[in-house]
Amino acid sequence: MKFLKSVVAQVVDLKANLFVRKELDQDHVLYLAELVEGGVEMNSKIKVTEDMTLIDGRHRKEAFELAKVTEIKVDVYKIDDETELIAEAYKANTGGSKPPTVADTEHTIMLLLDRGESMKRIGEMLVLPASMARKYAGEVKSRMNRAKLQRAAEAVTEGGLTVSKAAEQHNVDADKLKEVLSGHKRKHKSGVVEVQRQLTVIYRGLAQRNVAVLRKMTQKFEDGDVSKKQVEEIIRHIKSLLNKSSKTVTEWETRFLASATNGKENEKLSKLDKLSKTA
Repeated sequence: MKFLKSVVAQVVDLKANLFVRKELDQDHVLYLAELVEGGVEMNSKIKVTEDMTLIDGRHRKEAFELAKVTEIKVDVYKIDDETELIAEAYKANTGGSKPPTVADTEHTIMLLLDRGESMKRIGEMLVLPASMARKYAGEVKSRMNRAKLQRAAEAVTEGGLTVSKAAEQHNVDADKLKEVLSGHKRKHKSGVVEVQRQLTVIYRGLAQRNVAVLRKMTQKFEDGDVSKKQVEEIIRHIKSLLNKSSKTVTEWETRFLASATNGKENEKLSKLDKLSKTA
């Protein structure tokens, strides 16, 4: 990674295409946003590639957006490929104010394994001891294999594929797939419906509580117990919390789409590789 220049960039133009953390700490985002709103300057600049893809600074980007900051100064670096981007983003977090968790490390290793990197190479890129890299990689591979087996099982039970065809399509062992299917119970749509119902109840309750708070504050204002500024502060706080909730959903939607797209690409590449070997 080579430093190129510092530039003023639009926050909205900063792109988060890869995630080396399992998830963002929304409480930390809110804390940083409050600091920004209070006039505190971030000590280190956000790092980006030449096309404005984030290398380091996901929490700060979210905080600037929450604080409605439109322009910031960023450091631009030259990155040769996607694997270098993943490794540099992970290492930037390692030395940051929020070091990677075990889940973050495993997630990063999964991204690199998906891109065909060896355990030895992963250890070198992430500056991890060889024994630690092997341990993490073994656990991640095991989870990835379970996930592929699950998708293959769904291709049989939900997609109507034969065991052999599903095993080939998802690059899993047919015998292990049979073992999964022997205890597999078909998942019904009622499960999704139940989750939707529970979410509706939760959000309806939240909306009702917000209305109750706002009604009470309005009454207090009319009675002269609170000022216009205090009521406006409560309204701003509720909006901020709702905005935070919306950003969290968008964050997970982006992560899911990236994961789903990457999974399909890996399966396609695996299939093409098999075809090339038999040609």
